[in-house]
Amino acid sequence: MVVEALDRGSDTALWRQVAGVVEQAIAAGEFPAGDRLPSEAELTSRFGISRVTLRQALRALADRGLIRSVAGKGWFVGPADDLLGSRPLYEPPGVLQSFTEMARSRGLYPDSVLLHCAVRPATYEESAELAVAPGAPLLSLRRLRRMDGLPMAIDHSLIPAAFLPDIDPEEFVTGSLHEGLRRRGYVPARAQYEVQAINADSEQARLLEVEPGTALLAATELLDDSQGRRIEKGHIIYPGDRYRFRAELLP
Repeated sequence: MVVEALDRGSDTALWRQVAGVVEQAIAAGEFPAGDRLPSEAELTSRFGISRVTLRQALRALADRGLIRSVAGKGWFVGPADDLLGSRPLYEPPGVLQSFTEMARSRGLYPDSVLLHCAVRPATYEESAELAVAPGAPLLSLRRLRRMDGLPMAIDHSLIPAAFLPDIDPEEFVTGSLHEGLRRRGYVPARAQYEVQAINADSEQARLLEVEPGTALLAATELLDDSQGRRIEKGHIIYPGDRYRFRAELLP
């Protein structure tokens, strides 16, 4: 693939220029269907760009079905028939489903990067939301959630520590928080869910591999178990192009 110098003074964003070069190489038959593209390290070196810029270009091509990502192997030419590809993530309307369950239902491999795990006192507001006394111990669990290696969400959960007294942080790197609660007798049954649009700050952009200011969807969830106990307050942030919220409205 011949890489000419990018026009850094152009009104066309660098990631669009990179996507154009890669697309032309695919169209010219340099990379037939099923072939692996050069590694991300090689591409960033060739183009002289950051990995964030490269990932934006590659995701744009993936959204159009030109390439797909395979966890641990790289990017390949062809549509993502069995991966997330251009299909945004969403929960079926009216169905309470964890991130891990959503991934597995689509044949994808979910995992997490543990960003923070600690027990701390509940604030007054948190105590009201979680039905605990002010200052009661809460488990604060913050993770970068991925599907087949693609960053999909930043997930921050607050759980009354009494519900997870034997917490092992590594349990939630490849496992599900909801499954962990179920094993301890707290079955997720009902959620209050609120979604709003935000723009990515520098940390969110770095973790989700998007540009600062990119449109994100921020969801806040208050989760009750089958006995009516408030078991979690969750705050999860998705890139706007990778998640859709669906609801069913009845008269």
